[in-house]
Amino acid sequence: MKLKFIILAVSAFVIVMTGVVIFPLLSRNDPPSVPELYYPVNGATEIPINVVFTWAGSDPNGDSLKYDLYLSNNKEDMTIIATDLIETSFSKTLDYNKTYYWKVVAKDKKNSTNSDIWFFSTENSIPIKPHSPYPNDGETNIPLIIKLSWESEDIDGDSVYYDVYLGRSIDTMKPVATNISENEIEVNLVEGARYYWKVVAKDGHGGVRYGDVWAFQTKSVKELGAPFEPTPTNGATNLEINVTLEWKYEGKEALFDIYLGKDPNDMTIIAQNLGYQFYEMSVDYNSTYYWKVVAKSDNEEKESSIWNFSTKELLVEENITEIPTPVESTITIESTITVESTITTPIVVLPEKEINKYVYTTGSGIGMYIIDVTDPKNPKVVNHVYTEGWAVGLYVKDKHAYIADWINGVVVADISNIKSPEKIAKLKTFGKVYSIFVKGNIAYVLEGSSGMEIVKIKDDYSLETLSYIELKGSSGRIFVEDNYAYVPMGYDGFVIVDVSDPEIPKLLSYFDVDGFAYNVYVKDDIAYVASGKDGLTIVNVKNKKSPKLISKLKINSEWARVYFDNNIVFYAKGQEGFSLIDASNPSKPILLSSTDTKGFCYGGYIRDNYLYVADGENGLLIYDISDPEKPILLSNLKGLYLQNIILEVN
Repeated sequence: MKLKFIILAVSAFVIVMTGVVIFPLLSRNDPPSVPELYYPVNGATEIPINVVFTWAGSDPNGDSLKYDLYLSNNKEDMTIIATDLIETSFSKTLDYNKTYYWKVVAKDKKNSTNSDIWFFSTENSIPIKPHSPYPNDGETNIPLIIKLSWESEDIDGDSVYYDVYLGRSIDTMKPVATNISENEIEVNLVEGARYYWKVVAKDGHGGVRYGDVWAFQTKSVKELGAPFEPTPTNGATNLEINVTLEWKYEGKEALFDIYLGKDPNDMTIIAQNLGYQFYEMSVDYNSTYYWKVVAKSDNEEKESSIWNFSTKELLVEENITEIPTPVESTITIESTITVESTITTPIVVLPEKEINKYVYTTGSGIGMYIIDVTDPKNPKVVNHVYTEGWAVGLYVKDKHAYIADWINGVVVADISNIKSPEKIAKLKTFGKVYSIFVKGNIAYVLEGSSGMEIVKIKDDYSLETLSYIELKGSSGRIFVEDNYAYVPMGYDGFVIVDVSDPEIPKLLSYFDVDGFAYNVYVKDDIAYVASGKDGLTIVNVKNKKSPKLISKLKINSEWARVYFDNNIVFYAKGQEGFSLIDASNPSKPILLSSTDTKGFCYGGYIRDNYLYVADGENGLLIYDISDPEKPILLSNLKGLYLQNIILEVN
């Protein structure tokens, strides 16, 4: 009985004591743990202004938590910007180029805990892209002395400074002003010329914004002339039915339409927008024809007189062909039998068919010229494709021409019939087209300084956009080899883009050059880079993610374009002509020769020891370079202004 009492007493004591001890434990509340900040990271810079703040929190008692977010430009004066948040993230748009301090306060029902205070800086606001140009893009008849002007601003209020580039072609623009604070500059221009220009806006904090390239054409002091001095001469008779109409012209740059008919009051147009002063055609025998030429420029037209010519009568004659003397021969068959036979069929020896060679080239506002260079000493313009815009680049493949028509996009022309080329497709691109390269059924289009558009060429030769990759600062001529695109980036060298999947292009690497990368030519994993005044740069690009410099060859020029063929590098130097370089040993390129072309050497191609050069207002030059140390000029086709072009030889 005594034992039971002791047990009950002890139990009561334990219960009483347990109640006293356990109750305080059950009613205790610990404050939340210190919030752990994630993003933006402490001390981070160049944070985008659209920020998503993220953190983590916990409570030792497992209580649910709410959060207050504080943010300020002053560490000593934090301002609450969001309260009672349940989620551990919060988005906020901030100002450019500012330093911010932030912290998070975690709260349960009774207590709160402050995080550490972190700081970060937002990205600098680069200036708004220069816009609203004067003259307007594509405007004509501009005075020879003019103030170029534009608009641009900086969102965070920084002062904006400008570099202005101006030139006769996209790739020959040079700075005419640097670091100016005014948004205008006066320039003196040449009459009757096309100019390209762009503005680069800078904010002094490393922010740079490249403007688009704009273009305009100056007025001509020359008046539009009327065509004169026809060939055949007016009233000519007894002509063959294959006739070449020619005429002379003096005045400002013009295009020509030809009208023809057997009645001077009922002539029909047979050719439009010709960029040259002749036209080949076939007519009927024993007929009189009337014709005239209309010169056009802008919205102005001037007609020639109406001329006429007559063709000769068709004479039907019986031609008796002498039967050739039979040729006797013996055919021996290696067996036990010998057969002797007399063949009476005449043997006809056919002359070898001459394969014509054509150069396709873009030029001053005309579109694409087709030039017969079968006889390199006597090249002849045979036709052209008028593209309506300002053609600046070209690629020819499988009897089709893909023309980069600047503001007009890409134009596709069927040139299988040289006498009658036909425009069959057009693609309006995202931006202005600088150059184009075709590989298989894919076209790679370089657009302004913004990026590369990849386009599928369908079975009917229409074009369909597959993808676009942004490449700020891209310029010059694009080149594609295997599954890689090499894009010149001006002062940033060149980039290599993996285009094995044309719908998902991937930027692999940059390679910087000392000068300005105008274009790249790649052969057998060796890249030949035209680096302007710093000359030729040769790079090993076998490892696409890590190109390696092989060598450099100093060449002084303010312009550069490079082409490679059979270990010879052609290096265009603008006003300084061109150089030929032996690159058989890429580690030791050797300068072989330099030639003054008299014009502005924009570029050229090499085929079968012939060099075809686009020499600006000096036209087309053809050289024999079988001895590259002594190029021999074979011909100079004048009357064409070939600028900013690519030559393709079929």
